[in-house]
Amino acid sequence: MKILISAKYVSGNANEGGSSRFMKCVADSLVKLEHEITYNATDKCDLAICSHDIIDNPAKKIFISHGIIDAERFVNGADRYISISNECKTVNDAYGFNSDVIPQPIKIGKRKKPNKKLKNILIIRRSEQLKTDALYFLNDNYNVKISDINIPIEKQIDWADLCITLGRGALDSMSRGKPVLVADNRNYIGAIGDGYVSSVNIDEIAKNNFSGRRFKIPITKKWVLGELKKYNSNDSEFLYNYVKENHDSEMIVKKYIEDGEQPQIFSKFAFGCMNNDNYRLNAILKNSSIGNVPCYTIENPEGATKGLNKLLDTIEKTGAEIGILTHNDMFYREHWLPSVKEQLSLLPENWVIAGIVGKDEKGALCGNFHDMSTPLWIKSQHDFPVECSCIDECTIIVNMKSGFRFDEKYEGWDLYGTYAALKAKEMGTAWIINAWAEHYCGRFKWEPSDTFKKMWKKLYDEFPNSWLDSTIVGKRVDGADYESWMKSLDNISKGE
Repeated sequence: MKILISAKYVSGNANEGGSSRFMKCVADSLVKLEHEITYNATDKCDLAICSHDIIDNPAKKIFISHGIIDAERFVNGADRYISISNECKTVNDAYGFNSDVIPQPIKIGKRKKPNKKLKNILIIRRSEQLKTDALYFLNDNYNVKISDINIPIEKQIDWADLCITLGRGALDSMSRGKPVLVADNRNYIGAIGDGYVSSVNIDEIAKNNFSGRRFKIPITKKWVLGELKKYNSNDSEFLYNYVKENHDSEMIVKKYIEDGEQPQIFSKFAFGCMNNDNYRLNAILKNSSIGNVPCYTIENPEGATKGLNKLLDTIEKTGAEIGILTHNDMFYREHWLPSVKEQLSLLPENWVIAGIVGKDEKGALCGNFHDMSTPLWIKSQHDFPVECSCIDECTIIVNMKSGFRFDEKYEGWDLYGTYAALKAKEMGTAWIINAWAEHYCGRFKWEPSDTFKKMWKKLYDEFPNSWLDSTIVGKRVDGADYESWMKSLDNISKGE
């Protein structure tokens, strides 16, 4: 194929930094794979590999994001999007771009084992990136050199026993068998690090591209010297093999030009999550079986209804037909998406909202569900799907063509599942489907807040002829009997 390489920097010159070395490595690897390379945007070609911006060329386009700053985020116009790390993907997800995670391509060098005792340290950085030198004290104990852009970096790495660096510099160092301390004081992130890289932490550090942003440990003299005490020359072989197995440039570039289209069975689905805890998001939701279905997140929104509407707007822009609004501590097993797809096919065309647990129109608990904060399993004997009076907020499935949005006048973090069901029934229909899942809920006790009571009154006023219901409270009270309902809430507060 004839392939166009387009980015802000493509020469590989050290003055242009890691992104330039990245694109030069891509170009060189494509040549080794016997493809023709051009840098002329007007050339007729079969494929264009872009970063930083989309070029005006009719060829199919791949866009690679290799950082989280604005200049390196995705832009519209590509046929496939690739993130070099989980962190890049998460950042771009928030802007409505779904991408494949393919790590950086690295030219694998010849491994040169370091000295048994740590003597020589190379700090890889460009002077213009330096905020202040947080590593000045190393000269007291070690032979320290700062990388020189006029000398091939490979030669400098070979001199060192250990390299202190971030990002691509860490991978370049490991590709020649040198241990790495991920740390520095760059002007764009401050004095932070992830620590000495070993078999114990390498997979976690890689999620943020060896940037220091995975653990964000503040750099202190005590911490740095403590990390350097972990130095083991025998780590050389492990680190070299890790890069060889996960970052070999020709292997990576082949993945770029392979057909990146995912199976289409769930291509019209997209998840949306209001997130206030990255650990729970990554350990639970994103560790469940949601596969390659995009998951867009919004961090700590002002309120539930505003955050959910932003997520639905993002999902709509992607062209997804089904939006799944989910808590970050929901765990969906392998059967879940096929079950959802099958159950939704049974719904009438006017369905607006669906959930996996809620209450039926008579106020009976409905669904198949396990709240992991209690031993209780919900296994109702309904003939699914079931029309509902309310939906639990853990999972709300939206028919995007309905145009459903939440009323942003509703405040707080409860009752939006009740609102969704009531509003959906004005627009069409609302349902509980049979799609068992687990909720690793961290809240073990709930009491109605003043905001909850205020919003209940708002529901009562807006939907005066409807039953008001919620999965948060066990006993259903006629919406017309507002005073009795408020009394029941007060009893919950008293522990009754």
